[in-house]
Parts: sequence; C-alpha cells; structure tokens
Amino acid sequence: MSSEPSPVPAPTALDRLSALLTELGLAEPGPVELAELLWLAARGGEDGSGAEPGGGSPRGARRPGSGAAGGGARNGSARGRGPADGQSLRTALHLPSDDPADGVAAAAPVPTPSAPMLARPLALQRALRPLKRQVPDLQRSLLDEAATAHRLAEALRGPGPVRWLPVLRPSTERWLDLHLVLDCGPTMALWRPLALELRTLLLQTGAFRQVALSCLDASGDLLGRRSADARTAVLVLSDCMGPQWRPGVPGARWHRTLHSLARRAPVAVVQPLPERLWPLAALPAAAGVLTVSEAGAPNSAYGFAPFTSAAPGWGEIAVPVMEPTAGWLANWARLVGSPTGGQVVGSALLVGTAPAEPTADSAVGPEPAELAAEELVLRFRAVASREAFALAGLTALTTPALPVMRLLQRASFARPQPQHLAEVVVSGLLREREGRRDHFEFRSGVRELLLHTLPRSTTHRAVGLLARVGEQIAARAGRVPNEFAALAAVEAEESTATAERQAFALISPAALRMLDGPAAPQLQPVAEPGKGPVNAPASAPKLPDPERSRAVLLLTTSRAFPGDPLGQDDLRAQNDLTTLVAALSSPALVGLDPDHIWVGQDDPQGFLTALRTAVSEAEDALVVYVGGETVPIPGEGPALGSPAQGVNPSLSWSSLMALVGTESRARKRLMLFDGWVGADSAATLSEAVPTMLTVDQLIRVRPQGGRSLASWLNQTLRDGKPGGPPELTVHEIVDGLCAIWVEEREAVPGVLDFNLPDRPYEPPFLLSRNPAVTGLTSPESQMQPQTQTQTQPPTVRRPAGPSHSRPRRLEPDAVASTQPYFFLSHAPSEKERAFVERLFNDLCEEVLQLTDLPAEVPAGYLDSGEQPNAAAELRSTEALAVCRVFVPLYSPRYFLSERCGQEWSAFAQRPRGSGRLSGVVPALWAPVRGAELPTVAGRLRYVDSSLGPEYASEGLYGLATLRPLRAQYELAVHRLATRIVDVAHATRIPPGRPLSRAALGNAFTT
Repeated sequence: MSSEPSPVPAPTALDRLSALLTELGLAEPGPVELAELLWLAARGGEDGSGAEPGGGSPRGARRPGSGAAGGGARNGSARGRGPADGQSLRTALHLPSDDPADGVAAAAPVPTPSAPMLARPLALQRALRPLKRQVPDLQRSLLDEAATAHRLAEALRGPGPVRWLPVLRPSTERWLDLHLVLDCGPTMALWRPLALELRTLLLQTGAFRQVALSCLDASGDLLGRRSADARTAVLVLSDCMGPQWRPGVPGARWHRTLHSLARRAPVAVVQPLPERLWPLAALPAAAGVLTVSEAGAPNSAYGFAPFTSAAPGWGEIAVPVMEPTAGWLANWARLVGSPTGGQVVGSALLVGTAPAEPTADSAVGPEPAELAAEELVLRFRAVASREAFALAGLTALTTPALPVMRLLQRASFARPQPQHLAEVVVSGLLREREGRRDHFEFRSGVRELLLHTLPRSTTHRAVGLLARVGEQIAARAGRVPNEFAALAAVEAEESTATAERQAFALISPAALRMLDGPAAPQLQPVAEPGKGPVNAPASAPKLPDPERSRAVLLLTTSRAFPGDPLGQDDLRAQNDLTTLVAALSSPALVGLDPDHIWVGQDDPQGFLTALRTAVSEAEDALVVYVGGETVPIPGEGPALGSPAQGVNPSLSWSSLMALVGTESRARKRLMLFDGWVGADSAATLSEAVPTMLTVDQLIRVRPQGGRSLASWLNQTLRDGKPGGPPELTVHEIVDGLCAIWVEEREAVPGVLDFNLPDRPYEPPFLLSRNPAVTGLTSPESQMQPQTQTQTQPPTVRRPAGPSHSRPRRLEPDAVASTQPYFFLSHAPSEKERAFVERLFNDLCEEVLQLTDLPAEVPAGYLDSGEQPNAAAELRSTEALAVCRVFVPLYSPRYFLSERCGQEWSAFAQRPRGSGRLSGVVPALWAPVRGAELPTVAGRLRYVDSSLGPEYASEGLYGLATLRPLRAQYELAVHRLATRIVDVAHATRIPPGRPLSRAALGNAFTT
C-alpha cells in the first residue's frame, strides 16, 4: 500500500454555501434547509421569473415562452438601456383621452384592475357575528344517528321481534334573511363598486339564509321589492342625496315605502359619506341612544333618545344610519341580534310618511364653479379630514379618475376608507368629464394649489408614488377582474391613440405580461420607490430597526452619597437625559423601542450589565451614552467618576470602546461621552483620547455647569436640518453640532470636542428623521415667545360637527404643539386594568371628535401603572410636564398610591397663568367616602348630576362592567370628554420641565 495520503476533494458549491451561512452566525444548515433555500433563490431573482425590484410579484402561473428576459426586456437591452444601480425598467400607464389637446402616440391597450373600496372585508364580516344565529327549522328533520343506534340496541336486548323507528330531530337554519336595497339614483354612480363589494361580502359572510337585491330608482320606486317580515333585515345603501329623499312625488313615494318597511322589519341605512358630511344630506341624521327590547324587532319598536332636545315627531320612526366600517356594523348587529334586547349609541334618520320641508335657515351656498380656486381649497381644508386632504394632494400628482384614485389611496394609506375618497369627489375641487363616467378633472388653478400643500419629500418622490401604484396593479394582475383600460406606449408605431399627458402608474414588465399587455412596450429606467437618486447605492439607508436596536444611557451625579438631593446642575442634566430618551423613543424621530432603552443614574455596575446585554442582542444599531463627572486616567483617556460610587476604572472610555467595538454584532454603533471636569484636568484629557475607526463616537468634555451633550443632541434631533433631506445621518448631526459649538468654545474656556473620524461610511448611518421636513418642532421653540412675524397665511381649521351636536373646538396653535391633550392618572387592580384602557381609548376618541387636533398631537397619555422601566418613567414625566389637563380616577386605591400622589404634585407644580382653574378634571372610578379624600382632591367637584344617578353610586367602573348601564357609560364618557376640552381651552397651562418623581412629594399627604 502506498503511504501517500489520499487527495482531499475540493469543496463543492453546497459546501461553500454552508460555510458562508455558518460564518454569518447561523446554525449549520441541513440538507432540507439548503434545498428550500435554493428553491427560494431560484424564484426570487430579478428576471421575469421572479419578483422584480419594487414591481411586486404577480401571483399565478407563468405563461409559456416568458423566459428570464421577456420581449420588452430584450428590446430594452438591445437599445443599451439596461437599468442602473437602484433602478428597474418600467412602463408608464396612461388613461385614454378624447381631448385633442392631449398627446397622441403609439400605444396599446392594457386591461387593468383597480383596488377594492372595502379594504378589510374580514373585519366587516366579523362585525356581523351577532346575526349568525341558528333557529329550529320546522319544515325539515334530520336523523339523529346516536339516538337511533341507542334505540336499536335497546330493542335488540329484548325478546321477540325487533321493531323500532329512527329518531328524528328538528333541523336548524339561519335566523335572518337580508334584503339589500341599492340606491340607483343619479348621485350614486360613484358608489357602484362599493355596492357590488358589499353585496359580495354579505353573501360570503354566511350570516343570512339568503340575500335579496332590490334597486331604488330616482322616481322613488323599489324595483324587485319583496315582502319583509320579522325574520328579514333590510339594509339600504344610499347617500341620501337623490330626489327620492327630497320633497316631491318621488320623495313621498319612497318615504311611504321606507316607513312601511320599518314598521315590519329592522331597517338600517348604510351611508357611504363620512359622518361629518351627513348634515348636507336631504335627510340629516341625529345622534342619540337606540334601545330595543328583543332580537329582530322592527324599527317601530325602537326607543330613541337623541342627545339634543329635538325628539322624534308623531309618526316618525328611527332608522339607524351607519358608515360601512366594522365599528358601525357591529353596533347595528348587536342592536338587532341581542336575544335580550340591546342599547347602543349611534345615529338615526327620523323617517315619517312624507319628507319634511326644508327649513328657512338651510340656505344653499354658492356653486363650486362660482368660487375661485383659493376659496375652493380653503373651504375643502376647513371641513375635510386629514386623510381626504392628503389624498386630494396626491391625486394632483396623477390623473383624477375614480379607479386611479382608489389605487392611489390603497398605495398611500395604511387604512384606506371609502369615506375619504367620497370627501374628495364631492368637495367641488373636481368636475366630471362630459360623457366619461368616473373620470374627473380639476377646476382651474386647483391642481397647482394642491401641489403646494404637499411636503417637499412627497413631490420629490412622485416617481416612487407612481411605482407604488404600479405595485398595487401588479398585486391584482390575473387574480381579480379588470375594471378599466389603460394605455401603454409601444416601440412600433402601428397604432396611435390619444392619452392623458399625466401618467398614473409605473408598472414592471412581469406585471405587464400578466395583464396581457403589449409584447414590446416602451421601457424607461425608473428609480426604485423609497430610494435616493439614480447614483445612490443599491442598498438604500434606513432608520434603525426598533426590534433589533438597543440604547444604554448612564448619568453620574456630583452627590457625595446616593441619598443626597440633586443639585441644580444634576437636575438640569437629568432633565436633558429625559428629553433625549423621549427623542430616541419617539416614532417621529429615531423610533427605538422604549423597552430596549436602559437608563441609569449613579449605577455603573448596572450600566455595565445592561451594556453587555445590549451588545449581545443588538443587530442593527447600538447607541451608548455616558455622562457625568469625568476623571482622567493616564494612558486610557477619560473615565466616569462619581463621589457616590467611587471611581471605577472599568468605565474608562477605552474599555467601553473595546467592548462595543469587538463584541457587538450591530452594524451601526454610536458612542457618546459627555463629561464635565475642572479647567486643570482638560489638558490631561486631551493627551489620550482613544479612537476606533469602526465605531462612530463623539466626545465632549465641558466645565461644570455647561450645557450637556444630551441637550444639544436633543435639540438637533428635533430641529433637524432646515431644507435638508427627510432623514439625518450621524455625520450630518455631528456637523451641525460642531457648527453650533464654534462660538461656545470661544466664549467658554475648557470645552473639548473630539468628533467622528473623517472616513467614508457606507451605507450612511441614519439616526433621525428630519423634523424640518416632517413638521415636528422642538419643545424649546414651543416655550419661547413668538417674536418673528408670521409670513404664511393662517391655517384654516375645519369647523365640522362630531357625532354629537356639539361643534368642534378649534386649536389655533395645534400645529406647533405635540403635547398630549390629557394625562389619565389611575391606580387600578389587575382586574380593572382592561377597563381603564377601554376608558382611555373611549376618551381619546371623543376628544378627537370634539377638537380639531392635527395628526401629530396625541389625544391622551396613559401610564402603564405597573413597575415601569426607566424609559417609560421618563416618558411619563415628560407627558406630565406638557399635558393640558390632568384627569385623576378617584377610588379608595388611588389615594393610597404614592405614585399617583407624585403625579398630582408634578402637574400642580406647573406654572399657571392668570386663570383660576387648576387644570384638573377628576372622574369617579369607584365610590369614595368624603372622609377618605385628601385636601387637594376634596376641594374639587367630582360628582356631576348631568352624568346620571348611577355615576355617583357605581362610578365609571360600574358603568363599564354592568351591561344594563352601557348607555350611561357612553354618555358619561362623552360629557367627561366635553369637560376636558372645555377646561383645556379655559386654562391654557404652559408647558414645564420634566420633574423626576423621586424629587416630588406626595400631594395626598401634604
């Protein structure tokens, strides 16, 4: 035998792939995992067989002959137009036009699907669950197999011949039939897709025996009418705008029919218009409490107590009216299907045998054609919702056609609603094109004004918006029926067509093939949506992932012992750290998960433990901040030192840098050192400052009492870079800080700044969104008086009424305000915690309805009530410093809680203006005896007779848990929210600085 070793076989491709996955930190994959990985890779490429970048992945079988490079891709490659980095080849889609002024070019038709109007049909089907009842069917019987077998076994046990009969039991069937009435009047052309989707949804939900369909025409006749009984529910889909709802012969005919139906069966009206536009209908709705004593009762048996003094007249029947959303449908289903009767808060039409004549004060305003473009936009902004106004601006970037607007709404909003689309269509900004159904055009000058209302980032990314619309089309290609025909430009000039100049979508070649588009479309290299310019890197930078990022922050003070009070400099540094944590956890700025932020004070050992944990867990971004007294260590540079804890050499900056630089898996790491020293130690620190090119670092050493790095960084994060990009990188933030510190170095001796090393960083380390683009302002600018003259016109607020009769409160300075409207202070038990959260959500909804708060203003703040982490504690103190109203929930447990007493003290120490109101709106959660009330709580009125006698005897907790008192609970919540809004406007308490609870006393014991 030969003694030479056998040759080692060369590693195969699978061996190299397995080794690469192991180097990335993954477990060694098995054969099945490798096979699945290769299978996914074969179908995830950038050719025509897989998903294209940004173009969506059309589902369905590939057509034969559509290889990796389709016909359109081959044509584009032959002309040398291959996509650059960060780009893909796409085709622009246009709508056909009959206007000779539009462009004429070689184009081919592309059958295109649109987006559904009901974005979440499953939620609507779940809302109808109370109607899914089974009742015995007296006409059919079923064989009971178990009982029959038992009877046969008993018969076989006895002597003699076996004689037995099968056991039958009554069959069951669905409880209700549904009669769906579709308004086919002239004003309902917009809602035909919604009617079809609603009919399909009701058929698929399985809650009804059968769904019958009728048509209500403009003459007031109900075509295809069928009789209704106690086991038939009637839904009328109408905007209540047509001639059959107004005085006249059609109105009299339809009102008699509707009144007759409501006397025999439960009837409701599904109103596609948003609630704020209901007062404009021919038959306005009234808000109130609807009550019924049994399931399936007709409307004539309903009790209706309106919130206003206008009660139903003689012979009028209350017909519930609701929006096509899950919440409204759930209330109606609970009202109709509750076996013991139901009681809900809602709106109703008071229907008589004839339509009421219009009142003298219902004057008709000017027609949209008579108003200037500026007046039209201002009127629309005054009454429109935020989503509708944003949709109108986005529509100005594309073509105002109903199918396109539905696609645009689905691509731009997380929760698209048909009501927002209706607001735009009926706003008067658009006029219908003659002879073209569902196609509109902007009135003169309106498009230009709407484009000016869009943020700069949106207008700069119009191409990305069109690409996202194309993705919506691609997601439905081959899966849903095509709804309209679009035009795509082709290379050959065989046929010409007139098309709209404005494209409404950019679609990928793979999706174009699924739509049976032209074989040789005209392709253009288009930047990917959400990425930068053409020359940007292929992997666009993004903000830190909240779930994969960590932050560790430590502050050491100058106290000699841990129990000593904090000095002024320490309190200032503590407040600065509080605001920095709020900026890091704010979704509008950095957006880190609050549970992944560790904050400590005079706790070096806890800081090291938290840092080691964060280093092992962070995969995306790691932010480390240390601040306090600085001690120079020879050869190691600065280190943290605290008289209360002693100098700890393990907290030297070099050791922390080594720990973060060698053990952290995070791709982006930012180290911030903020210390204060005496003037004699500054020179020693400047001799040995460690640097590490793999970690972004910023070191600032200042004299005691100087402004901290946390304060400067917080201001930079919140103020942003005016006119800059929509995100800020670490280098841009540091450059801005250095520019600010130039003058301070000259004015304050002993300030040392060591900035980031001058090196390329790919991709850039994004740390914050640019508030100069997003519109968020810093708290410092809110508390300073406005000295500059306002050059822009004042923002018009919408004075539309909420679900109740009370008009909205206008917020003159809401755009510059980001504080919560109210702070809900509570001390519930574990059993009561879910009901407190429910009360908080209900109050937030009512406050939003009663006010004109913009999108960035939170309605309220709810403390968790548990043992919070440091980040949650800092958020709570900041909310107490800026909230407008303090709402304590009175209960015996509340006044025994030290935490609640400290919250009361924090709000009471806020500066007050000249008003005498305290800004506290107490609410009774559980009955409390007068002797149990402390002095600060006893002087306030907490029992209101307008909330009903049950409120004083049961409290809000009793009203929320007892089913018969549900209506009293909703009424109490509404009136409590009304008082919160009134006190907020009457008091106007200016914001203060966050105060640590440890430095506050208990307001209940003083």
